[in-house]
Order: sequence, then structure tokens, then C-alpha cells
Amino acid sequence: MGLREQTMHLRHLTIRNCLGLRGLQLRLRRDTTVLIGENQWGRTSLTRALEAVLGSSDRRFGDADRTTGVEGPIEVALDIGESQPGEFDCCAPLAALPCSIFGHRVVRLRVTHQESTTTPSILNAEGDPLPLGRAAAQAAHEALRQQIPVIRLSLSTGTSRTDDHTVPDAAWTSAMNAWMAPDREGPPSRQALLHSAEAATHELSKRRLRDAASLDLATELRALPSAWHHAEWQPANADRVCAMLIAAHALLTADRRGAGEGVRPILFVDDPETHLHPTLLSNLWSLVEKLPAQRLVTTNSPDFLGAIDLRAIRRLVRRSDRTIAHGVKSKDLSESDVRRLSYHIRTLRGGAFFARAWILVEGETEFWSLPGAASLLGHDLDAEGVRVVEFAQAGLESVLRLAASLAMPVHALVDGDAAGRGYADIIHRHDAIFPCRLTVLPANSIERYFWDRGLDGAILESAYGADAGSSRTPGRAIDDAIRRHTKPGLARRLLDAMSVDPERLVPKELGDVVASAISLARQSVRG
Repeated sequence: MGLREQTMHLRHLTIRNCLGLRGLQLRLRRDTTVLIGENQWGRTSLTRALEAVLGSSDRRFGDADRTTGVEGPIEVALDIGESQPGEFDCCAPLAALPCSIFGHRVVRLRVTHQESTTTPSILNAEGDPLPLGRAAAQAAHEALRQQIPVIRLSLSTGTSRTDDHTVPDAAWTSAMNAWMAPDREGPPSRQALLHSAEAATHELSKRRLRDAASLDLATELRALPSAWHHAEWQPANADRVCAMLIAAHALLTADRRGAGEGVRPILFVDDPETHLHPTLLSNLWSLVEKLPAQRLVTTNSPDFLGAIDLRAIRRLVRRSDRTIAHGVKSKDLSESDVRRLSYHIRTLRGGAFFARAWILVEGETEFWSLPGAASLLGHDLDAEGVRVVEFAQAGLESVLRLAASLAMPVHALVDGDAAGRGYADIIHRHDAIFPCRLTVLPANSIERYFWDRGLDGAILESAYGADAGSSRTPGRAIDDAIRRHTKPGLARRLLDAMSVDPERLVPKELGDVVASAISLARQSVRG
């Protein structure tokens, strides 16, 4: 059977009063949505809520799942939309539902649990229950449970859980142990690894995905031998074999009860980077994203974000009364903005998405100087969750719009020249939409700023050596120092000079920017 293309999918999710999560509203993409955030943002609650509503029939809410100290029941509301017109018509309990939101057919399901009773209801566009009767609402709920079931997928290379639904996997475990074993006396025999993979493939391919035929990997598994013939001299092919085995094993050992043929489930993937080398993860994800499923992923890996569409990222921030999901909407950034930002910020500075605040700077000298200056003053920007982000190549407007979309606190540092004043005007306009702190250096460049703040001797020495005189003009000396050492090299030499007496030699404006950014980061945690 060929893999079926997109069917109905989860568009929006609302959770209230579930396992410590007081409230969450989450907008999802029809392909992949990636969730990032601080610890305790509600990952367990989200997983539990989805499994209770769309998972196998024995994963239901219990009274103990209700958040303590709150008023009201557990509530989970889902907006399920068609990917192709007419999909609801193929499912009798959904076909007759009057469901239209902004011109799209959408089923709005709300599941409420209180006092040991779970009640589903179907809502209209205004959020009010339709007068369907309990049996019709339950039938619609069960139909959705079968059409878009939640399947939790573990991509770890470790041993899987052992319960009634786990298949024997001796050959798979042997293959993984051989593949992941540390090299003690040189790399293990490639041929031995491939023989292990062949045995595991034979074992797995005998076990059809009976309960979810749309996820059957038998075709891909049977195609693997063609890669084995070349894997000895093309290691990437062997990595792909390994990735295929992990993906197939994860699907076979997942709880797929209730998932029928032709469905397009929601795959919940929790921290796919765990225990995986980035190259293997890349191979594995390239397979998982081809599965006919909607994917909901949590991660703490900047490397993994490098493979994800910028618009798929949701940054979750926990507040005292709710968890807020911030993400880029289509209207926020143009395709050109996305291309520039995807390369410059995500690929080169992927960790910036996990920060609590950004310091925006124009160029390399600032990028290298600020963390070092903070360290000399006794601060650790990484530990505080502050990231320095260059904006000149990606475009200040684009970076500011991205920061606003993610609700990322920002302090910008710009030069005092004409370009810097132009940047300052942009920031002032942006400040009316999303607050942004600003520092304009009292100099045309940060190098000239360092010169004026008592580091002229260090710049002269960097340009001309220890015997340098003071007759050169600042501009010529700065250019010669950069030509000799590059901007990052000059920044390191200036930091060495400041380290002799940080309290006197670290310029005040830089110290103020660092203190401001740390304050923003700490406020973002406190909410």
C-alpha cells in the first residue's frame, strides 16, 4: 500500500488545569511544530493531555491529573481541520457536523474532566456547544481518535519499554550495540555492522505495522540491501541504514492501538537528539519527516533547529497563570526575511533561540567583546541566558520582527555614526510595537570607542608592536590593527588589556549594556 498524503490535522490546541499546567494555547503547523522552552514549561502536561484525548482508549484523564489550587475542571480543546476538501465527508460521525471557521471546515472538540467524569462536546465557531446529544459527541470524539491518533515516538537508541505491546527485538538491540560501541582498538568492522543490520532488518520486516498500515516501512526496509553493497566505502549509507533501523523500531514499539489503515497520526517526538550523534540525527530526521504524519517535537538542541523551518518553532514561556507559546506567523516575516534569518541566526547562532534575552550588535568586534567584558565584570552571559546576536547581515528589521514574534527581550548596541543613527531610528519605531532597549556608542565605531576610553595603547601595540609610538591617527592605527589581527583577534587583545584592571578599563557603557541584558533575562524568568 502506498503512503497516503495529508489528511485532517490538528490546527490549534488549548489546555487548562492539567497536571500543573494552568493554561496553554498552541497553534500548530500541518507538518512539523517544534517546541522549545525552559524546564517545567509543561511538556509532561501537554503529552498527557494529547494522549488522554487522542491516544489509545485506556489513556484517559483521572481526577489526579487536575492542577491543584485552581478553579474549574480539566479542559482540552482541539481544532481539527481538513487538509483536502471533503475529508470529513468520508467519516460518518464528522460528515454532518456544521463546522466552518473563516471559510475552512473545522471540527472543534472540547473534552472536559471533573469528578471522575469525562465529557466530550463539539463546539461552534463561537466556542459554544452544539446541541448534538452525548452519543453524537462521543461518536465524533472516537472518530477523531481513530483518524488522527497520537503516537508517542521514542527515537532513542536505548532499549525500549517492556509491556504487552513491545515486540521482541534481540537482533535490533545487537545491531545498535555494535553500531554505538566505543572504539577501543580502532573502528569495528564495517562488514560486521552491516551483517548485524541485515539480521535486524529481517527481524523487523517480518512484523507488519498491522494497526497502522499508513506507517508501514516494509518497502523502505526491503530496499535497504541496495545500500549495504556500498556502505563499506560510503559510510553515510551505513548511517542511513542505522537511522532506518531506529525509525522502524520506534514505530514498531510505539503504542499504536486504535490507529487504523489510511490514517495520518500525530507523532509526538520528545528530544530526538538524546544519545544520537548529530550526523545520525540528521539521517534519522530526514526519514521521520517523510512519514505521513503531523509531527510535534520537543528539543533542546541548537543543531536540530538547524534542520527546522523557522516558522515551525514555538518558544514557550511559563507565567504564574499560564504558559504562552510564541512563534513566527506568516505575516511577521517575508520569504526573504526567513531565508536570511534561517541561515544567519538559526544556523550560525542556533543557541540564540534558547536564550532569555538578546544583545543585538552590528559586527564582529562587539560580538566577541561583550561576553569577554561581562566575564571580566564577574558575569556569565551563557549562565544568565543572554546571547549576543549580530544583526547587520540578516537585517535589523528582520531580527527585530523575529524577536517580537518570539517575545524575546532585546537590548541593542549601535555605533554613533550615520549608519548607527539609522539603526537607532529603526529601533525607536519598533519600540512602539515591542519594547527594545537601546545604547548608542559615543563614537563612530566600537574600536574608536575603545580608543577614546583609554585603550589606545593596546590598539597601537596591536597595530605596530611594543615599540609603537603615539604619532599615528586613531583611524589609521585601528585599520592597521584590524588588518594585522582581524576584528576578533583585536577584540581578544583588547580584552587582555582590560583584564589588568577591569573596573577601570571595561568601558561604562558596555558594563551598562551587560547589566541591562541580564536584568531583562531575569525578568523574563520571573514573568
